[in-house]
Amino acid sequence: MVCALALCMMMPLQANAQKKEKAKKEKTPFVWEMPELTGNETVDKYLLTCDTLNNTMSKYVDGITFYEVAKIEVVGDDGEKDIKYHVVDAEGNLRSSNLAFKQNMQLIMAYPDLALQMANVMALEASAVAAAPSLGMKALKYSKFLKAGPKMCSEGGKQMKEIYKRARAQAKQIKALKAGNIDDVEALNAEVNAGNVDAGAASMRVISMQKKDYEDQFGKLTAEDNANPVSGFDIPEEEV
Repeated sequence: MVCALALCMMMPLQANAQKKEKAKKEKTPFVWEMPELTGNETVDKYLLTCDTLNNTMSKYVDGITFYEVAKIEVVGDDGEKDIKYHVVDAEGNLRSSNLAFKQNMQLIMAYPDLALQMANVMALEASAVAAAPSLGMKALKYSKFLKAGPKMCSEGGKQMKEIYKRARAQAKQIKALKAGNIDDVEALNAEVNAGNVDAGAASMRVISMQKKDYEDQFGKLTAEDNANPVSGFDIPEEEV
């Protein structure tokens, strides 16, 4: 009887734990889908602004390659190591520092407009909600779309801001590399890995390469840098 009573007491606890675990697994990221226009000018303006923001956010994320400055141990035929510092991608391949800097600057310069679009969505949301009753029976159908703007700005906005912050840190890191300030490059690694909670986030990545492989990659990236000159490495003041 005691065992049976214990089991009865445990079952609700296990059921609640399973429900919570299931709820966590079932939570999916917000996805925007543009509905048909309602015919109401106020509501439709809000929906179109949400759609524009969603497209802008998608373009902001698509095609991004994050870079970092790594310490390269170039190993010669005699086993001797020569230390170099270069911009690399996630796979450890040497990449053009000029192209990497330009991409980060594009993300930095695009963010203010993105933030303005998020502000416009939030400003239009209240008037769209107020106008919704005029849709009659369709108001219920469009309720989830009216709630989409704040969700998009909240969830998507956090991701956009993290990308922006990371782009700023990477741009500063590359600028420090170009100036030969390796100590500054090392210090900036913590900012570059702003989303990394590991204790070693600030440690510079060390990559070992054979001299021939290094020379082949270095020749290609030097050509890319020469073909894509950067007139200046000025990074605008943070606007968010």
